Amino acid sequence: MAKRLTAQDWIDFALKSLARDGFEALKADVLARKLDVSRGSFYWHFTELADFHAQVIAHWRQTATDAIITDLEGIPRATRLDALLQRAFSHSGALELRMRAWADHNAQAEEALRDIDRRRCAYIERMLADEGVALADAATRAQVLYWAYLGAALSRTKLQRAALKRMVDELKRIGLGGPAAGGARPRPRGRRTARTKAGD
Repeated sequence: MAKRLTAQDWIDFALKSLARDGFEALKADVLARKLDVSRGSFYWHFTELADFHAQVIAHWRQTATDAIITDLEGIPRATRLDALLQRAFSHSGALELRMRAWADHNAQAEEALRDIDRRRCAYIERMLADEGVALADAATRAQVLYWAYLGAALSRTKLQRAALKRMVDELKRIGLGGPAAGGARPRPRGRRTARTKAGD
């Protein structure tokens, strides 16, 4: 007997299908056909397609934003920006781009994406402020770093190790306001609290 699919199985498969085939694949009959099960299995777990979509979006938010922030909070503050940039620029941006394309056609995805963008930028801003960057500069630089991430996702360019290190080093310099590569970074002026805290 085939293994009975759980709600999480459906959600995980939906995200894989979204990254590969786009939001048009997020339909009960399409997913059921690919999984080789009946549509009844889908409706056993989800009352309607909108409910399913909401859970898919919520899971993406948790894995692509909330879980990453939680992981970063568990490492020394001085290494968080480096860890975030390494992670952001070393993985495929396919799902990020597909989610944004879906947001152009789905109000739930659009609302979630706006909130996620705000939360990510607020966290980067707080991270820079904690390293001594003035609040006004931290907000601007956080937006620049985030736009760089989105641009990298759009380019679909996979950076190799040396190029990735150069990219991360330069973005850290931009974010923290340090000298060009090879120079010493200015000493942080002390912990500051950004105007907007992540999650607000």
